[in-house]
Amino acid sequence: MAERNKGMVRCIECRHGEYMQWFRNPIICQCTVHNEKFVAEAKRLCEDYSARTSGKPEITHYDHY
Repeated sequence: MAERNKGMVRCIECRHGEYMQWFRNPIICQCTVHNEKFVAEAKRLCEDYSARTSGKPEITHYDHY
């Protein structure tokens, strides 16, 4: 079972996220646990955080809204 962190975490480091970015705007995380979107690199409290074990996250880039 993955270690849970109850302190400040960043979604970009979590295994539960799907990441997307429009132009040069901040990376957005679509959380698969909470079904909400968060700014991926902002620190936040999350009891469901689970550290990603793979390297860099896959970020889908969009050139239109």
